[in-house]
Amino acid sequence: MNIDLLYGVGIFIPVRHLAKATDWYKEMLGFEMIHDDSPAANVLKVGDGTVTFCLVTCEDIEQPKFPQNDYEVNVYFNFHTNDVEKAHQLLSSKGANVGEIHDYGKVRGFDLIDLDGNHFGVVT
Repeated sequence: MNIDLLYGVGIFIPVRHLAKATDWYKEMLGFEMIHDDSPAANVLKVGDGTVTFCLVTCEDIEQPKFPQNDYEVNVYFNFHTNDVEKAHQLLSSKGANVGEIHDYGKVRGFDLIDLDGNHFGVVT
């Protein structure tokens, strides 16, 4: 496969209240809005924009459950950080719903849940 064929990732996140969710992702995680298509959706970028989140207004949100496994994975994707303690403290101080920090050997991390119950991991 030609490595230049793909250059980024777009992730779609269901939300009930678009404005509140957009504010949460901007304030809690520092995302930047790059496209306003409200009331249906908003697109936010992470860092340099190679990863984008499209927050999509939905009425009935059913959270997927990650299948049981022997790898201790319970979320579909993680945010990476260089300092898990600092990230945990900062998000906690802002009022985010965060779990306790766990040690997974070479990786340490915690769960993060947004306003609509979407689950993410934050790991080193």
